[in-house]
Order: sequence, then structure tokens, then C-alpha cells
Amino acid sequence: MLKVEIVTDLEGFKALSEDWNRIVLEANLSIFQTWEWSWHWWQANSRGKKLWLITARDGRDLAGVAPLYISSSYYGLPVKVAAFIGTNGTDYLDIIISHRDSEAKVISTLTDQLLKYPKWDAVDLHQLPLGSSAAQIIGSRAVEAGLSFEQVPQDNCYNLVLPDSWDDYLAALSKKFRWNVQYYARRLARDHELSVRLSEGGDIAKDMKLFFKLHQKRFVSKKKPGAYLSPKFRKFHTDLAVAFAKHGWLQLYIMEIDKKPVAAIYGFKLGNSFYYYLGGFEPDWGSLSVSTVLIARAVEDSINTGLRNFNFLRGNEPYKQKWLAQESPNQRLIINRPGKKSGLVQKAMAVERDLTKRVKDKLE
Repeated sequence: MLKVEIVTDLEGFKALSEDWNRIVLEANLSIFQTWEWSWHWWQANSRGKKLWLITARDGRDLAGVAPLYISSSYYGLPVKVAAFIGTNGTDYLDIIISHRDSEAKVISTLTDQLLKYPKWDAVDLHQLPLGSSAAQIIGSRAVEAGLSFEQVPQDNCYNLVLPDSWDDYLAALSKKFRWNVQYYARRLARDHELSVRLSEGGDIAKDMKLFFKLHQKRFVSKKKPGAYLSPKFRKFHTDLAVAFAKHGWLQLYIMEIDKKPVAAIYGFKLGNSFYYYLGGFEPDWGSLSVSTVLIARAVEDSINTGLRNFNFLRGNEPYKQKWLAQESPNQRLIINRPGKKSGLVQKAMAVERDLTKRVKDKLE
């Protein structure tokens, strides 16, 4: 029989790290389901939130975790909403569950604990990937419990399934794009001193500052804000990068031309996948496609090291299709209880979704 425990303190959160990551690695879950991602996100974003980790154990073994928090307000409204740790800024969110015969039982146990908790006015679960077992079970259990349930499309993610060789991959690209990839790599190597390195050791914090600078320059040149103007976000990702590097999960590429850094990719590697989180480059070097050349290097390295996926993550940017990445939609689950407060949440969510759509339409 599964035993359910609720963790609400940091010491209990810390104590889960080894068992939590064991599940992630055994089940080949995404980098965003690692304990480190949740821990560092919480350190940066816990203000106004109550930690609420629902765990299920089979004997002594951790069988699953619902990594949640409960907010003390929602867009200024005096309502309490349960959500995933990592909401906003995380590309895939889900219950942490080992892919074993008892998967449905564990998810149902965690979900029942979530649904019967009396102190939330709504549940708002973001970025569950297509095909999530948890999404299906949560929805059915909510309906059975007589709760209002809505499942809505959210962001699209783009994943490239990697072939066995770089030559096979190049052959699959369009003729024009293949020419661009090869031509600019040759030209940069011919006309300049070109080097590409992966950040490691004591260079990581310094290289993250460099990455932030390159990312911001690129987006300022496009009259867009970029993702890292907030000091809180910079600290979160710098701390995360250092923690990931200890496990060999960080993939921070730096390209230098004539000893000057001109492009960077901030990514991760876990299991059989590379995750391309964000990139940046010097706008003055854009005419020589330094970003394209660096992405090509990361894709080639991924193929050569036996990875099976190169995940470009969220966002409908057209360049992702040039690399042959395929679209996969995430979904958002919203559960409401009857009552005035839940009605307020529903109205606020409708406004928030409309504003989010308008912002995306302007940025894309």
C-alpha cells in the first residue's frame, strides 16, 4: 500500500533530492523534472507561496512526487491556487513518476490527495506535455469528484529526433539551409581564428554573465526585452548552471572569433536528450550566421555522443522548422471548486490567457 506524505519545509525538500533524481534518471524524464530545477526555482520564486510537495512511497522507496505550491493570492485577488513548482519559465511540467506497472496507481494516489485538500480555490497546472499520463488521470479524477475541469492548449514545443550520423542529418535538410550551415562554418574557419568551447569548472559563473550579455544584445537589437533583464532570473540560472555542471548536465557553449566571444548557447543534457534553452550572439556578427553555425555544432556533438533528441523547447520561432524539429503541444489543466472565489479565479485566468496571447502575437 502506498503511503502519502506532505512536505512543506526546506529540510524535507532537501532530503528528497537523491530519491527524486533516481526516478528522473530511471524513467528518462526531462531536465525540468530534476530536483535541482525545482529546488533552485523555489529558492528564486517562493515569495508569497507555500511549499506543498505530495509524495507517495512504496515501503521505503519514493514512488512519485507532485511538486506543488499554493499561492497566497492570484493576480492580486485573495484566492489560493495550487500550481506546479516551476510555473512560468519551465518548458515541461508534470508529476515526477517512475514508469513502472504501478504508474497509474501512484498518479491516482497523488491526485486524490491534491483534490481533497480543502485550502485551495483552484488548481492551475501549466505545461504538461502531450501524452502525459498524469494529465489524463487528473482530469478523470477531477470529474469524478464533481469538480469543474478544463484542459486548454498552451505552448508548442519543438523536438528534433536525431539520426545516426551527421551526414544523414545534413542530407535531410533543405538544400538552401544545408548550404548555409556548411558555407558559413567554412567561411568563419577560413577567414578567422574560430573556436568553440563548453564552459566548465570555475568559468561557469563568468560564462553565464557573458551569455546573459550576448542574449540581451541580440534581443535589444530586435527591440525586444529578452529573458534575462531580471536579476532574480539571472541568479536562478547562474545557481542552476553551477548545480547542473556538477552532474555533467550543463551544456553552455561559447563561440569565440579572433579570441572575442560572439555567440553562446545555454543548454542542458540529460539521458538521451539535449535541451536548447536559449541562445545569444553579437548582432554585428549576424551576417555571418554565427548562431546557426553554433547550433549546428551543438547538434553535431549531440549526434556524435549518441543522443536521440535535440529539443528546441517552447516557442513557435520559424528557425526551428529549418532544423527539422517537430511540433508538440503542451497543455494546461484548470480545476475549480464551486463558489465565489473560484469564479474570481476563472475570470482572472481568462484575462491572463488573453493578455498572454496578445504578448506572444506581438513577439512572434
